[in-house]
Amino acid sequence: MSLSRTSESRLKNALVLVPFMISAGGCVQMHPTRSGFLSDYSGVECIESMSRVFSKGDARLTRLARDVAWDEIDSFYIEPVSWMADDLGQPASSKQNADSIRDSLRMALVQELGAIRPIAKAAGPRTATVRSAVTGVQEGKPIINLITLALSGPLFNGGAVVELEIVAPDGAQIVAASVAVQGRDWEVLGFFHKPRHAENAVRRAAGYIAADMLLVR
Repeated sequence: MSLSRTSESRLKNALVLVPFMISAGGCVQMHPTRSGFLSDYSGVECIESMSRVFSKGDARLTRLARDVAWDEIDSFYIEPVSWMADDLGQPASSKQNADSIRDSLRMALVQELGAIRPIAKAAGPRTATVRSAVTGVQEGKPIINLITLALSGPLFNGGAVVELEIVAPDGAQIVAASVAVQGRDWEVLGFFHKPRHAENAVRRAAGYIAADMLLVR
């Protein structure tokens, strides 16, 4: 059965509007959280990166204690990364993906903070303790991205939110941060591999925090 001219016109108009409709609701936006994981949120403020590219769409709240005697801290002890994304309604799609994202954050913290002070296997008298949690996750949507690929390219990226604090040997909080990072458009694989954008996001979050620490030391 053939379509009338009116029906054909309506169909064409609908097809033209599909990419714009998908685009308007598709791009993930992550926001810093205040989950209660950190021991103190007072004084955290939105800051811009001064040493690394801080991309549009990323956001972070950070407080750095400028009066810390860094010479008295000779190492970092990194506690196991906590997972709070499920409690806050932004979980991973599977335990395997959650573990992969959490492992990505820990490895990034070892790399980034290890460039500032050695990483200790246990807390000592001059060791600062690093506590971190993944508080939000959005994964890429491979099936939907395959559908939109021919229309306007993959649209549904991923991202993650990390909360972190560094505590001095005397128990004082010297760093507090809540960092939200979204997947990058050029990270094409992340659109089709669910946890990839979130894994990259937590790595960038660790990099932002380490870069900010270097500025106040």
